[in-house]
Amino acid sequence: MELTGLRARGTHGVLDFEHSQAQDFVVDVTLFLDITRATATDNIDDTISYAEVADVARSIIEGEHADLIETLAHRIATRVKALGAEGVAVTVHKPQAPIPHEFADVAVTIEEWDTDAIAVVSIGANLDDPAHHVRSAISQIGEITEVIAASQLYRTAPRLAEGQEGQPDYVNAVVIVETGLNPHELLEKLQAIEAGHGRVRDERWGPRTLDLDIITYSDLTLDDPDLTLPHPRAAGRRFVLEPWFSIDPDAELAGHDIRSLLAKLGDQRVELYED
Repeated sequence: MELTGLRARGTHGVLDFEHSQAQDFVVDVTLFLDITRATATDNIDDTISYAEVADVARSIIEGEHADLIETLAHRIATRVKALGAEGVAVTVHKPQAPIPHEFADVAVTIEEWDTDAIAVVSIGANLDDPAHHVRSAISQIGEITEVIAASQLYRTAPRLAEGQEGQPDYVNAVVIVETGLNPHELLEKLQAIEAGHGRVRDERWGPRTLDLDIITYSDLTLDDPDLTLPHPRAAGRRFVLEPWFSIDPDAELAGHDIRSLLAKLGDQRVELYED
């Protein structure tokens, strides 16, 4: 849920005149929350009212003085998150900041998240000793989060686009982690691990030394340009569901239990990996 361009006037800033002379501030708020129930019931009580979010942001801008827009962003994020969001990102713009140069904007963004989340991460590789890359990735993920369950390794047939050249089999695994990282931070660290293994993104569905995907992040629903949660194609991938089911047979993906999703899949070769 996004609220952008909320404009209000307040007396915030370090300089003396900013304590008494109001100026414009603009606020953008992005809320991350599970909207599954609200979409089913069409009841506002099952979601967060964007009008209430706007009221909170406006009251803080018009309220108690703060020297820094960082402080304003933190106050808004804390109050908005208390409305029931799993996470919130707040950007405060100060377009009239007293800077003696021509500029377009000054802004600060702060994110607030639940302290711990349970995330499911899929791992795959099919180049340069893929089993080594997968095992190493599991170890490295354990250095940035707490791995609470890790599947065995599986050998899977590559999924190819029409006309695409053949590839070696993949080695896949799934880990369940408990993390204090927000989903974007987790994605950034996973991509750093990929890069350390020589991952190159030059062909869709191409062979790779390492592929790390966030499948779920608690119950969060997210549709950003760089991250969609739950993973939009995981329900059709046996190489994700089979390892996941092996370590959490009661797991659900987008409201569907993994067992039933597996039963609907066609023949996708997935078997335990043997060295």
